[in-house]
Amino acid sequence: MTQLNLKHVDVEPAEFAKVEQPTLDYLFGRKVTAKVFFLLCLLMVFDFADRMIIASILPYIQKDWGISDAQAGLLSSILTLGMVLFAFPVSMLIERYGRIKVASLMGIFWGIASALGAFSSSFSHLATTRLFVGIGEAAYAPASYSWISTAFPRRRLQLALGIFSASQPIGMAVGIAFGGYVAQHYGWRHALGLLAIPGIVVAFLLYRGRDYQSVLVHEHVVQTKQAQSGTSHSEISLASSVPSRWTLIKQNWNAIRHTPSLLLTYVTMAVVTLQWIPVVFFLPSYLHRVHHLELAQASLMTSAFLLVGILTLPLGGWVLDHLTQRFFKAKFYVSLVGYALATVFYAIAFGFLTDLKLQFGLIVLAGAVLSFCSSGPLSLTQELVPVSARTLSGTTSVMTIHLLGSIPGPFIAGLISDAYGISAALTVLPIISGIVALGLLVAALYFYPKDIAKVKHSHFEVLKQ
Repeated sequence: MTQLNLKHVDVEPAEFAKVEQPTLDYLFGRKVTAKVFFLLCLLMVFDFADRMIIASILPYIQKDWGISDAQAGLLSSILTLGMVLFAFPVSMLIERYGRIKVASLMGIFWGIASALGAFSSSFSHLATTRLFVGIGEAAYAPASYSWISTAFPRRRLQLALGIFSASQPIGMAVGIAFGGYVAQHYGWRHALGLLAIPGIVVAFLLYRGRDYQSVLVHEHVVQTKQAQSGTSHSEISLASSVPSRWTLIKQNWNAIRHTPSLLLTYVTMAVVTLQWIPVVFFLPSYLHRVHHLELAQASLMTSAFLLVGILTLPLGGWVLDHLTQRFFKAKFYVSLVGYALATVFYAIAFGFLTDLKLQFGLIVLAGAVLSFCSSGPLSLTQELVPVSARTLSGTTSVMTIHLLGSIPGPFIAGLISDAYGISAALTVLPIISGIVALGLLVAALYFYPKDIAKVKHSHFEVLKQ
């Protein structure tokens, strides 16, 4: 039994770090935190590059094997299915063996699986390798979110999450541009094999990164008289003990289940994903079919569309950090405006415009406003739960996003495209999903003040480095 005072943890500082809500400073110091953060961001680049390369090489695969748009969409959906099936099992490994080491091993696994796709001899073989890429990527993002949310001070959280999230469009752009270029000049198999190599190298470098262990304490109040001082003042201290791993998981699940704004945020992010994922996935094919662009040029334009997030994601996080310090609901209002504008821009671009420059400019603008406000809802998945529940909350968020957004999105868009044309698919789906997302976020805003107040009064977290 370890005695904890309300103002300090009575253990050696070299072994333990105390984290309260909110975190006030860098857990490992600025330099070490920046080093591990850089490797996490770099590996996230190759995570999404390996994931999205399939979008730029799809036309070549369709030409070789004669697969439909629905089958093409399935190559993306099956990768996400692998992520969903293994997200919770991997998250348990993360809590047991550490976020950084598990993330490193996952990067090696998905890199090898992606490279094996170069040797596929049929659609089913390629789909199997994409499934294993998804399994490797299962809980990398939640592990990173949890580490970042604890290692960075609260005043820098949305900026850090914004910078980390900017790795996603960079990775998408790299995957699409690299895949399109290599596939055109050397074949799509070379594109899959070559891109996997640098990601595996980064994953090896990450393995030795600094990490922490979260421990949820059972606590009860002990009143002790200050006899020596002769006063009647009472000192409140905490008697703590470490619960079992399953007790910890159960307590964290209960915290998530009883937080309505958190649950609504999960679904909101999933529906927003349902809006933009089909656009990214089918934009090269759209530009090729409708505007008759070369596939390499279409892939480069799609990469340019994604690269806007490099600026808007960190900028949005920085702005939201400052606004949230003054108006604690700011992230909701900014996100509502962003979702509404993006929905209108997508509807006009794909439903009414025919000029390529105007259309593409509006598509880029829609992506910019979405990415600008995305760190707000993402930060909610971490700040609405205690420290020990952050990995679980991140995993639940990612699973919801994939089940309701990433998995059905390309497949549904492919079905609509096969039946009514690709323009109809990229018009109808963004409009419907945008309207639904707005309604869900308004509902989350209603519950938010009460939910965030509960977290502010949560108990202590002892984090072992």
